[in-house]
Amino acid sequence: MIMKSSRRCVVIGAGVLGTAVAARLADAGLQVTLADQDLPGRATSRWSFAWVNSNDKGPRPYHDLNHAGIRAWADLAPTLDGEAWYRPAGNIELAAPGASGLAARVRRLTAWGYPARLISIAEAREIEPALRNPEPGTAAAWFPGEGYLLTEPLIERLVTRATSRGAVMLTGEHGRVVGFDTNPTRVHTASGKPLEADEVICCAGRWVPELAALAGAATPVPLVGWAEPGATAPGFVVRVGPAADMGPQRVVHAPDVYLRPHSGGQLHLEAPDAAVDLHTPDPELRRWADELLARARRTVRGLDRAEVLHHQVCVRPMPADEQSIAGRLPGAEYLYVAVTHSGVTLAAHLSRLIAAELTTGKPRAELAPYRPGRFAAGHA
Repeated sequence: MIMKSSRRCVVIGAGVLGTAVAARLADAGLQVTLADQDLPGRATSRWSFAWVNSNDKGPRPYHDLNHAGIRAWADLAPTLDGEAWYRPAGNIELAAPGASGLAARVRRLTAWGYPARLISIAEAREIEPALRNPEPGTAAAWFPGEGYLLTEPLIERLVTRATSRGAVMLTGEHGRVVGFDTNPTRVHTASGKPLEADEVICCAGRWVPELAALAGAATPVPLVGWAEPGATAPGFVVRVGPAADMGPQRVVHAPDVYLRPHSGGQLHLEAPDAAVDLHTPDPELRRWADELLARARRTVRGLDRAEVLHHQVCVRPMPADEQSIAGRLPGAEYLYVAVTHSGVTLAAHLSRLIAAELTTGKPRAELAPYRPGRFAAGHA
């Protein structure tokens, strides 16, 4: 039986991280309100590549945090209908002839205890039969501990878990946060009804800096710019289908296209060089979508009948120093912020750490390097 607490928590943002935090806090018996201006999981989480990994995330403490994130999903899946969303299928990476870095990365990762090894192209095709023969001289590596998540059914189950334990879900104008009060702490939404809170946890992705400013924070929450032309935070996502039964079953990173299976017989595609932003005209987006499908067809089998079904410019919340941010805001300590580019990998573990801090009042050592105070003026 869950022991109920009188402490009231407002979690802002119903993506994968916010819903995971809400579920953990509800599990702990706190009174939780989850607020979002849209339906749960309809923003970045919906379009994420959702690759669960610690493949190239340094320094070592950040690698370890992400590696713990992989294990946390394995722990959570059996209790949250993991068959619907958890796909620990592994990842194959192909490196173009002459490209450097893959072998060195595999050596570093194995030295850190991370499952990784170089493989031949023949073995890569045994692991993933849908792979076509790449260009001669292509190198390959296999990362068996990685995988991907289907974020929409995952978020649906996290919300259900939270609400089954008493959490309240607010969306639309009722969930759009427009301001804060202190002494006592209140969260104001566009509907006009304030939410009383003992703790406010902001997991609103790209909107975290704006909400931090509304809260009166003395320290900024710097993210890579996303609104201006040429910004690098937006990414381009393409969904294609139908994929034949012999299509790819694992995450594949080829030199010019990244792909993974998606629900409904689709594939999710991204590319490292898709130069798009929120200002890119639709004809150019469509050209890129067709190009990604052509690249995927050259990389894997099973796409002869596939067409572009969806394409989307997705804004990724990217902290300026490429490390996650988690902790109370200097100058607005009532607001606990959590924002990361590794949201899908980290959500299960990061939400567990955040819930532990908020329920016990004791800081977790794993989060010490990621406090927002590191961005304060004069911070060494």
